[in-house]
Amino acid sequence: MHPISKTPSRAACLACRARKIRCDGRNPCSRCSHKGLNCVYRPSRRGGLRRSADLATYRPVAPRPSPPNPTLLPAGAQQSLPIPTQRLSIQGQPEEDYDLTNILNLLSPYSGIRNLDVDSRCGSHENNSYGSGPLYLRAYASDEDIFNAYYLHIHPFLSILQPPLSDQNNDRPVPVEFPTTNLDTIERSFLPYWPTSALTLALSAILALIPLPQDPDPFSDSSIRLRRSLAQLFAEAAFGEVDKGIDRISQGLSHESGPMRHGMDASSLSLLSPVLALVMLSIYEYCQRGNLSRMRSRANQAITAAMDLGLHNSGPTATEAQRRAWWSAMFVLYLSSIDQQVSPIIIRNDPRITTPYPSFRVTSEPWPLILQAEQAIISVSEAINDCGTQSTMAVASVSEKILRLDSQISTLLRDLDCSPQLELRTGADARAMQVMRMIARVLTYSARLRLHRFRAFMDIPLFLNKHCDIAAIQRRDTAHLLSEQRFESIFPFTEQQSSVICLKSSLAIVRAFEGLASPDQLRYPIGGPPATDTTSPETALILPFFMCGAMQGSYILLMTHYRLRAALLSDQVSIYHHLLHQPDPASEIPDAERLLRELRQGIESILGSVRLTTMFEGVGGMSHEIQAAYQAAFSMVIL
Repeated sequence: MHPISKTPSRAACLACRARKIRCDGRNPCSRCSHKGLNCVYRPSRRGGLRRSADLATYRPVAPRPSPPNPTLLPAGAQQSLPIPTQRLSIQGQPEEDYDLTNILNLLSPYSGIRNLDVDSRCGSHENNSYGSGPLYLRAYASDEDIFNAYYLHIHPFLSILQPPLSDQNNDRPVPVEFPTTNLDTIERSFLPYWPTSALTLALSAILALIPLPQDPDPFSDSSIRLRRSLAQLFAEAAFGEVDKGIDRISQGLSHESGPMRHGMDASSLSLLSPVLALVMLSIYEYCQRGNLSRMRSRANQAITAAMDLGLHNSGPTATEAQRRAWWSAMFVLYLSSIDQQVSPIIIRNDPRITTPYPSFRVTSEPWPLILQAEQAIISVSEAINDCGTQSTMAVASVSEKILRLDSQISTLLRDLDCSPQLELRTGADARAMQVMRMIARVLTYSARLRLHRFRAFMDIPLFLNKHCDIAAIQRRDTAHLLSEQRFESIFPFTEQQSSVICLKSSLAIVRAFEGLASPDQLRYPIGGPPATDTTSPETALILPFFMCGAMQGSYILLMTHYRLRAALLSDQVSIYHHLLHQPDPASEIPDAERLLRELRQGIESILGSVRLTTMFEGVGGMSHEIQAAYQAAFSMVIL
């Protein structure tokens, strides 16, 4: 790369920007020199020294997105209304890039789903620690302590086990101190206790990722790297135990007699351990490793093992433990099918399945609702593919399918809005029931957004990378561009109708994420690391297997913001009266400003919630994408 001889004072190189640490502005800077990294500076867009023509030739330039789709704005306003992808300036303030390409300058390299198994950025040379202070890892002294931690941190999001016999579950981790050397050589002998089953090993893999209060800098490179190493040690050991466990069960299954006892019976847990371990490993591969193919492989293996054990056809006599094992396996199977947009190897209404859903003993059980929500997302993907491709299906047939899907989703949302009649009880299952219903809401509203998003916004790219079926700035899908005319002729909703549905659904997702995070956690700065000192261990983290809901909701909020802000600046708010509550020409401007503030607050709420997922590296890039898009939209906006 051609050297830049005139850099602004105290500029930060790209490597230091990505790590959000101080850069000394040298070329190369001391950090890059110490690590042997390529030190590159991006010229500032906020003024500074003018560069000569020969230097401008080598200036890294972000690719500008394609011209906006003409359907972004109503036909009558296309000539005069500023579109969201144009540069806007505010009088009296420095000119700033408001276009979507500004996101390219704000994103860290860790965007979208980050696959740690193939990502070269995880090499040891880039993660060497600084300083000589000790590092701390989370370990446990017994299987009982591991299960106690499971009920506090994991059970609320995916209740694979029955509730504990006692509601008094305290997290009792054993802090293990490590020096800042040999971060990749963690061995079993370093730990106070080694889990005894595939399930406790798999649970330990997820629990190991939770920072400890004793760690002075839990989100430093060295701390993240150490937790990653320990988690992977547990995960590999868990998978090794799965095969052994299935072999042992196959040999002794014929000697099993009588139903399993209510509660956490040792023999029943031994029987179900391989299946439950594969369920947790599937979640681990997605949330931490970012390996979608391995996530689906673990889910398929969980279903196969469960069917080999007969968990799918246990009938009405199935114990609660068997029900949760089977349907949690079905849950991750559907989840992996959504993320890879493929059909599951078995569907939930397969006639071979006779095992009832798990029960929380409430009037509106969350398990069938959350699985119906997953099914809705898969059905929506199939319907959108029929719209966007040269399908042989008749236009009327596709249109009827979309109307039927929208009606089914609306019915499911009404079921979710019905408050369950709780028995007078507290404990792990009470919290799990509430959280699972919130997750079901996120998934169901995500299904509705997927159904209407393309009609409302024609898949205009907003985020840098493609994930969660949202188009990327760097790679626009030409197949979608070619099929827009067909899509409009088939889709039974107008652009205005779909825009309103998307807006309401995204705000509902905001409310669901607010419910998943404690109010105390949301007080911290947006995008900052989670607080390590918390009095509510149940909300110390969010197990982020439903992060696509945050991406979908943020996309709608940001795109609606761009449209409405452009209309406000051009004095053409009337074009978007359908987005306002009881629009009136006399009050349309304050109404539009009020909605803009609500959109901004919604994105901030999502960011405050997803901050509780930052310990999971696989999906961590999604929060970076939302954060970057937020900064691009609001860094210079004053409302």
